[in-house]
Amino acid sequence: MTAKLTIALSDEVLDALKASRAITIRLESAGGRPGRRAAAPAKAPRGRKPKGGMQQPRAGSLPARVIDWASGRTRPFGTKDLVKKFKLSRAHASMLLSRLASGPYPINRERRGVYSSAK
Repeated sequence: MTAKLTIALSDEVLDALKASRAITIRLESAGGRPGRRAAAPAKAPRGRKPKGGMQQPRAGSLPARVIDWASGRTRPFGTKDLVKKFKLSRAHASMLLSRLASGPYPINRERRGVYSSAK
């Protein structure tokens, strides 16, 4: 991976560079301690959102399409139905249903391999 560095110099620094033809630049971390990396800002954890209300995944994503498809069904469904409808592997369909059922989404697990939509 190649690092990219963009330096914006003020007019005073450019004038000094033109006059002396050389300047010294020292790179420091944000904390001002040479040779040490600045602490990375805290990020929100990736993955599922905490359990709570009925949240929707990003529009157009596979989980959102599965939830929309499931909400229109009256009968329970399983991994095999997702494999056929969305052209997924059995493992991917199983993982997706498991995640949707254990998260804050309107998919319920009735029993092993059988899911339904919470309307």
